[in-house]
Amino acid sequence: MINIQGEPLATAVFESKGNRGDVILVHGFTGSKEDFTDIANLIADHGYRVLTFDNRGQFESSHSKRVDAYRIDSLAQDVIELAAAHGMSNPHLLGHSFGGLVAQRAATLAPSLWKSLTLMCSGPSGRDAWKRDPAFEELGTLTMSEIWFTFFDEGRKSHPRYEIHKKRWLASDGLSTATQRDQLVTQPSLVADIAKLGIPTHVVYGENDDAWPISDQIAMASDLNASVTVIEDCGHCPNEDNPKLTTNVLVGFWDKV
Repeated sequence: MINIQGEPLATAVFESKGNRGDVILVHGFTGSKEDFTDIANLIADHGYRVLTFDNRGQFESSHSKRVDAYRIDSLAQDVIELAAAHGMSNPHLLGHSFGGLVAQRAATLAPSLWKSLTLMCSGPSGRDAWKRDPAFEELGTLTMSEIWFTFFDEGRKSHPRYEIHKKRWLASDGLSTATQRDQLVTQPSLVADIAKLGIPTHVVYGENDDAWPISDQIAMASDLNASVTVIEDCGHCPNEDNPKLTTNVLVGFWDKV
């Protein structure tokens, strides 16, 4: 646990077996640092020190008392201050899914900090047409426990990561989850601003990704003049579907920057 903006965030650091640089990984909607455990260990084996963490209000990070704590700007500031707290002067930054929106904002707030920006299974903005899950409409009305056992528990028992999914949902702040859900719909595009910064950028997605349309991700990459990699036989979470291949894709880009 480390105090950032006056409140503790839960972090995990994977020490490198070399000296190739630093990497920060930002998880997606209702995710946690554990989403990256497999690839973080493999990335560290390639010589990069890896930092990941629970977004504010999620899983083991604190539930904030600040009014604006769960907004994109605040979450992006967390990433920037975490880099400084760990002595990372020029880290590579990766955002997965909703974490890609956070990473894009962090890039615009501190453009000289980042050695590169990787957007994995993410998009240029929120989506007005994003499907509204009835469970998320109950945030603020039902408790997190009531929502889990009403909408999610039975259907997810067969998932190999059922226990961590359940544990982190129950531990998370409903307000944090609701705010992130809203920003998945409303967050404006920062692509034009990022394109002007000249940060080396990589757009990565699984060939079966079903979150942002593939066409949107391709267009975003074009607008950013970014490298593009499609990871075969993977969906929205290639970090879980094929950690070894995903690691090789990520490290291959970082090694060239």
